[in-house]
Amino acid sequence: MVRACVAFKAHQGWAAATAVDCTGQALRPLAALRVQIVDPDNREVAEPYHVAGGWHGLERVPRPDDPQAVIERAQRAQAAGAITALEVLRDELAGGGWDWQRAVLLTRRGIVHDLEESLASHAHIHIAEGDAIRTALRRGFEALQIDWVPQDEKETSQTLAERVGSSAAKLDAALKDLKPDNAVSWSKEYRLLAMAAALHTAS
Repeated sequence: MVRACVAFKAHQGWAAATAVDCTGQALRPLAALRVQIVDPDNREVAEPYHVAGGWHGLERVPRPDDPQAVIERAQRAQAAGAITALEVLRDELAGGGWDWQRAVLLTRRGIVHDLEESLASHAHIHIAEGDAIRTALRRGFEALQIDWVPQDEKETSQTLAERVGSSAAKLDAALKDLKPDNAVSWSKEYRLLAMAAALHTAS
């Protein structure tokens, strides 16, 4: 089987992911995926900070009586959803002949951890939603004993460019021609994930 490294970027209720080949010297993307963590129609689980903060999209709505309870229920559900989604992903990769060796999780700076501070503005709420899915993915990796490493999102392209003696722009341009067969989208985000995975290919 081809050894694969998969990088993830958290979104609200789901994650973008790109798998790359770990066996060769050249960067070879294998798959670009959307990993659905929770049911998008279940607002309390898909966007718990919006619900807890009294937002429905951009519309203000009444806050629940116990925002903390909303978040705690969602955290449990998101962790369970991540475990299930990652199990499915591992099986799909194996079915394609790919042995999933390592996961890479893109991280961001300036995360707000206090609940009331997280709910204080719509911008903070969006940050908290992404952080919640990152936490769920970490719990999923650990529950399934998947080797994983964090990777600073903003440093990814420049770090890889320095490693291979190129530039971030040239790497991205080269990746545009390496779109995986399964990719519905091969946007800059998915190409960045390919770079993140390449930085941490399993030895």
